[in-house]
Amino acid sequence: MTNETLIEKYFSKRLTTDESLEFQKLYDTNPNFKQEVDFLKTVRTVTETEDDAQFKKQLESYESEYIPEEKSTTKTWLKPLIAAAGLILIMFSINFFMTSNSNEEKLFSTYFEPSKNVTSPIVRSADHETILNNAFIAYDEQNYKQAIALFESSYQTSKQSELLFYEGNSLLALGDTNLAIEKFKEHLKYSDILTHRSHWYLALSYLKIKQTDKAKHELNALLDSGETFKKAEATSLLKKLN
Repeated sequence: MTNETLIEKYFSKRLTTDESLEFQKLYDTNPNFKQEVDFLKTVRTVTETEDDAQFKKQLESYESEYIPEEKSTTKTWLKPLIAAAGLILIMFSINFFMTSNSNEEKLFSTYFEPSKNVTSPIVRSADHETILNNAFIAYDEQNYKQAIALFESSYQTSKQSELLFYEGNSLLALGDTNLAIEKFKEHLKYSDILTHRSHWYLALSYLKIKQTDKAKHELNALLDSGETFKKAEATSLLKKLN
């Protein structure tokens, strides 16, 4: 079952016991899923308490002004229409915000994949038990939480600026977008073989938090840098954002 179907059944209170367990697991472990559900909860609450109330008030005002002689009869007649109109308004709002939210999420999911290790060859041997080597082993195995700690430790002693790039990738893969942005911005202060590549991942980070203008700025910076890394993807994504 897709995440979208799970969310739809959750809000319509049609989840089975197994689906409820699956929903709760995703909510607890998937930051993107949790963010979308929480956002829709807010939209529903605001719509129900404000938009629906305002719509009812407008209809009642119209009724009072133009057909006062049939007030009691019309009120009874209008109740189901008001309820239906309110429901339509709620569904329209949820659909609008979900579409807006999912477009950016889909673009991020389509274009994001953590960078490959192009800096330090991995040696899987007891004779090479260094922090840096272990950091890249963890990174290669997608154990990003461990990789972050090891990259940070290695950077403190070596000041090897490329490690900021990989730490930013690890953070972004875990959904810690704001901290990833800080790491990529810090990496851009240095000049190494990976520096310009941080523009790409910084653009995706901004896209993920819906700061589209900043994302486009970073994509243009990447293209202007002469860097061939992700050039075609940056051009494609920029067209979709314009």
